[in-house]
Amino acid sequence: MSIAIGDTTLATVIALVNDLTQDWGLDTSPPPGASTRLAADLQFASVDIIQLCVALEECYERRFGFQDLLMRDGSYVGDLSIGQLADFVDTQLTQKEPLS
Repeated sequence: MSIAIGDTTLATVIALVNDLTQDWGLDTSPPPGASTRLAADLQFASVDIIQLCVALEECYERRFGFQDLLMRDGSYVGDLSIGQLADFVDTQLTQKEPLS
């Protein structure tokens, strides 16, 4: 069973983003939403994105294969929105089995 933080995947991703960035001193006005970009808007570095991905896998107790989202044509994508990440997790939730 999933251990989501919010009512929806988007709410869970936003809650995890808020948790990761709470001590960063960012001006998050307006608050992070689906169109908020991780790197451009929230100053996420690649290690922060990986940390968020790991937190999502732990939260849902599943492996999501984030490399399919984070890499295109052999190169890392430049940025992702919170909505893109939530949509990817939603798609994976319908396809993947829980970790055993």
